[in-house]
Amino acid sequence: MILDNPISLKSQICERLKAARYEAGFRSSKEFALTHELKVSTYNLHEAGTRSMGIEVIEHYAALLNLNVSWLISGIGPKHKSQVRSVPIISWEEVAHYPQNIKTETKDWTTSDIDLSPLSFALVMDNDSMEPRYPEGTIIIIDKMQKPKTKDYAVIQLKDKKVPVFKQLVLVDGELYAKSLNPDYKPIRLAKGTHIIGRVVQAKLVC
Repeated sequence: MILDNPISLKSQICERLKAARYEAGFRSSKEFALTHELKVSTYNLHEAGTRSMGIEVIEHYAALLNLNVSWLISGIGPKHKSQVRSVPIISWEEVAHYPQNIKTETKDWTTSDIDLSPLSFALVMDNDSMEPRYPEGTIIIIDKMQKPKTKDYAVIQLKDKKVPVFKQLVLVDGELYAKSLNPDYKPIRLAKGTHIIGRVVQAKLVC
């Protein structure tokens, strides 16, 4: 697949690639290409921005330079792949027990390129309560060490529910409510002492 982006974006990717190559100790594009058994002329054209790169090529260059692919493409997030954290995807029923007694080695994992604590986990949206922003199937990442504030999104354990819910926290007339984005669901007034498990820090739409 060829990236169909504006010229300015392509040139920014090429500039980041060139800078990362130089930072890795390769003073010339030829040296880098020969070291990694790449065709010198092709790599030169890619780095210069005179030949388009498919996503597979960008991923390959990122791997050779230990770069975070998202950073190479957008300039956003940590620069190096080693800074990308893997997060286990657990079930909603397991949230209350995480991380104790959860066999994460049996879980699927997702990745995050933002700063997270070790007590972070991911869930898959299994209802339409947060549509249209978070449709069913969306992976949400929660950090238990980050305390959500008003207007933040959070995973909350309601006293009358066996599994937690994902809502937005809103303050109305001095009362804290858990609000769905889908208007078919009514806001829930949170009783004092309601356990707010953690702040939702990232969402990944699965196509």
